[in-house]
Amino acid sequence: MGIDVNEHKRIQTLDVIRGFAVFGIFLVNWPSLTGIETLDGTKTYVGIDACIRLIYDLFIQTKFYTIFSFLFGLGFFIFVTNAIEKTQYPRLLFFRRLAFLFLFGALHYVLLWSGDILHSYAISGMFLLLFYKRRPKTILIWAILLLTLFQLLMLLVFIFIDTSISTVHEIKGMNPLQHWTEQAADRWKRFSGEDIALNLLYVPETLGLFLLGLFAGKIRLFHRVKEWNKPLRRLQIAAFLLTLPSWYMILHYYAYTDVYNSAEIYIYILLSGKTLFILYTITLARLMQHKAWQRILQPLQYTGRMALTNYLTQTIGTVVLFGLLAPNSPKLPLLAGLVFCMALYSLQIFWSKWWLSRFQYGPFEYVWRLGTYGKKAKHRQA
Repeated sequence: MGIDVNEHKRIQTLDVIRGFAVFGIFLVNWPSLTGIETLDGTKTYVGIDACIRLIYDLFIQTKFYTIFSFLFGLGFFIFVTNAIEKTQYPRLLFFRRLAFLFLFGALHYVLLWSGDILHSYAISGMFLLLFYKRRPKTILIWAILLLTLFQLLMLLVFIFIDTSISTVHEIKGMNPLQHWTEQAADRWKRFSGEDIALNLLYVPETLGLFLLGLFAGKIRLFHRVKEWNKPLRRLQIAAFLLTLPSWYMILHYYAYTDVYNSAEIYIYILLSGKTLFILYTITLARLMQHKAWQRILQPLQYTGRMALTNYLTQTIGTVVLFGLLAPNSPKLPLLAGLVFCMALYSLQIFWSKWWLSRFQYGPFEYVWRLGTYGKKAKHRQA
């Protein structure tokens, strides 16, 4: 039986969007992976680094984990829909999938870096089964309510917690491999303690984004991009216009401060992440309706098909390279990160293309699949 053209285009589009998100997440993660920043964003900047941090906050920070979360929810819909056709126990299969994702995330967190998102996805993902059989309208309402609730919680934090720093604030950054055993022990302590409460705090946001992805799957959004071209274009424009107030507040802060501290304007960075992820996602989906853009964006498809592997190897590569070759990595300028991320991601594109020409799944994707189904699958390409 031949592959439906619309179905093939949908798969390509999702892989491209996923590959785009993997690159953006790498850009966001690099400063904390190398010890330049802490995860709470308390580092301050001046000069060229302040300008680069501004670009991050306008276009990158909070804009890509939102895409990743949205795609996780959409992936849940695709997985469970397929699982219902293959097994009598689709829920069990999905819980096994989450269990192995949690294991990946726990190891990633403790052994390498405390900014892992995989274990958080596994925790929030457990709630998704409550919504699979709900109507699209109900799912959308819940998504909006949860995201609004989270935004209000963050607004309260923003109002009542003083994040102002009037002078240059140097964080006590640490090389990722320096005193590794002590760092790993500290990460384990946080993972099994305060991180549990932190995950619960972020459930409304993560689940809300998952539900937007589930909603997109329910209405077959990526099957109907060409059919819904005009409404999607209007949504693009609306997302852009809704981003402008946040951009104004971020730019106003940058223009009238000598020391740039993202924490002071994080509420606007967070809010723009919700509108820009919609703009980015729809823009890529619409561009993928044109053959010329399909050729231009095709490299992202390779990394998107191996998103889990590329996400984890970005951490491994960064920690090992900077840990061994740059012992003073916490003192590096942000510009170095842009160059490094583009270079490593380019290598990932070539490596992913090479790997997928020989195998059907990425290395970590294959292990994840093996854990989910409990049996080996055909792996080598014919």
